[in-house]
Amino acid sequence: MNDVISVLNALFTAMQAKGSSLQTLFLSDGMDLLAALGLIMATWHAFLWLLEGDFPGFFANMFRHLIRCAVILVMLTAWSSTVHGYFVDNMQTMASRVSGGEGKPGDLLRALVNAASTIMQGVRTEAAQVCEQVPDITPDGVVIPNTDHQVCGATSDAGANSAGLNSIWTLVKNLPLILLAFLAKALAVIAIALMTMIFVVVVQFGSFLLDIAFCLGPVLIPWYVLPAGEFLFDGWLRFTISAGLFKVVAWLMMAIVNGGVLPGIQSLVQQAAVQNGTNSDAYYATNYLAMLALALVCGVGAFMMWQVPDIARALVSGSGGGGSAGFGKGLIGRNVTPKSLR
Repeated sequence: MNDVISVLNALFTAMQAKGSSLQTLFLSDGMDLLAALGLIMATWHAFLWLLEGDFPGFFANMFRHLIRCAVILVMLTAWSSTVHGYFVDNMQTMASRVSGGEGKPGDLLRALVNAASTIMQGVRTEAAQVCEQVPDITPDGVVIPNTDHQVCGATSDAGANSAGLNSIWTLVKNLPLILLAFLAKALAVIAIALMTMIFVVVVQFGSFLLDIAFCLGPVLIPWYVLPAGEFLFDGWLRFTISAGLFKVVAWLMMAIVNGGVLPGIQSLVQQAAVQNGTNSDAYYATNYLAMLALALVCGVGAFMMWQVPDIARALVSGSGGGGSAGFGKGLIGRNVTPKSLR
């Protein structure tokens, strides 16, 4: 599985390298567009001055116009260095600080794969052994005074791993609980798989969105000098910040889930493995409860990861992020109340 993760990382790295090579594709067009729009606005302000004769107003408007053109020119000139470092490198630094490492998804994926393996391979320990002290005896069968040694033997209930008839009857008797525990394990693994898949998609998709933003940015930013086109610059800025936050919010969510779920997985599996080792009935009666709790926690983690894009966009727009909007609409249906009763 680690080899598969390495292959996926190599593929995503190649895709990101291709996306990075496209970030300066329209840079020269952006320079030409800035010059054209700057000249148009300067001509417009001069035309208004000739009509109105308001030289102070003309001077103020031209000064603001020159400041805008200068800021955009600096951005386009430092497009691959300062601007890229501000929106991309700083976001990666934040994600690395949250993850406690280099912010590489491959390391986290290996931990989640190992967690899923722990869930499915967690087996019950063998039955506890009952030990007693017996006196030492000579080869002739004479008891040696004041000497003894310890003899251990398995209990009558050999547990779920026994091959005897009693174990078969125990398995048949507890078959519903066995199936329920297996179903809970399967649900937990599916939830971990979903959480992993959504995390990879969100992190990589955020990187691809940043590549798109930097590819089209040079032809969207110059419209800031034209009052009617300011919305293009505002939209690009919101889009770029939101795309950069995808990775940071995803790592924050994973840090919360990772800090609680992965240690909890190991603890629950080990607890279920040693729970009532001398009594198969008690083991099957408690094992499925731990697995159901584990499936619930992993499902919550997958749901939290699903909310990352909405949370990132909400941070930029200022609206509330996350929620369960859209869940169950197919079952509940739309509001069919007659208009006369509304």
